[in-house]
Amino acid sequence: MTTRRGLTQGLMATAAALAGGRSAFATPDYPTKQVKVIAPFAPGAATDTCARIVAQRLGERWGKPVIVENKVGASGSIGAAAVAQAAPDGHTLLLGTIGTSATNAHLMPNMPYDTLNDFTPISLFATVAMLVVVHPSQPIHSIAELIAYAQKNPGRLNCGTAGIGSSPHLAALLFESLAKVRFEHVAYAGVAPMIPDILQNRVNVSLGDASSFLPHVRSGALRAIGVTTATRFEGLPDVPTVAEAGVKGYEASAWYGVLGPAKLLPAVVAKLSGDVAAIARMPEVKQQLAPLAATTVGSTSDEFAVFIRAEYDRWGKLIRDSGVQVKKPS
Repeated sequence: MTTRRGLTQGLMATAAALAGGRSAFATPDYPTKQVKVIAPFAPGAATDTCARIVAQRLGERWGKPVIVENKVGASGSIGAAAVAQAAPDGHTLLLGTIGTSATNAHLMPNMPYDTLNDFTPISLFATVAMLVVVHPSQPIHSIAELIAYAQKNPGRLNCGTAGIGSSPHLAALLFESLAKVRFEHVAYAGVAPMIPDILQNRVNVSLGDASSFLPHVRSGALRAIGVTTATRFEGLPDVPTVAEAGVKGYEASAWYGVLGPAKLLPAVVAKLSGDVAAIARMPEVKQQLAPLAATTVGSTSDEFAVFIRAEYDRWGKLIRDSGVQVKKPS
């Protein structure tokens, strides 16, 4: 009896110690100082907007300062590298994009970080729908008509995008690959400088973020014939997705997510992931992101890691197969 009681008490003491250790590990005193969210693009860009929303809301939840630092250059890779090299304590975070976290590695030589191994995915924050638009003078009113026209007139349609290797450019390449068509690509330094040309029909078709095209679609200056995402865009509910319209397997979007340096403590990751996901679910945050045509997500860390790997692999294959020229760091 004494031996059994001693053994039981010993096991209970061990269990209590382990539970206490887990409890302490699960609730770290984090953050212990100012947290910095690096936005790897200029103020006013969508990445910057998302970073400021995340920073503001985290600061409110924690009652501690969270700031945004814009660290631009090399298609976002300079800012991402700064996070990869930061201390793995959760006080330096990245508002990452499809470029920084999936495609740049396939497009740029001498990357300053390892895309898959130098970061801890925290949460996919939002995805952004893109539209396929044509000038209304074109005899094209649907994705089916676009494909038929492009197949009959290979290379005759000029397709304007926001630059070689940009999300819209890759979305256009994916469309060409799956629909078996060919466009004459015209690369611009962003969407804004392309808009006047497509409004004048100097560019016939384009793929780009919905927020840039929406005012012109609603005014009748452009015709939207497809949405690149897996589901329809709430702002244009009558416009089908490209996949719905017959291009099976087609899906493309820009996206934004929060990452930290590699080797973050699991408890810090869990706290950050839960808080970012909670912010993404806030109705007021959804409203803030509506002008960007963004849909909030708020994934777990594991879900985001799987998502990044899938994006890295599929866009990497497309880039290799299409022979896109690499971008030079700026």
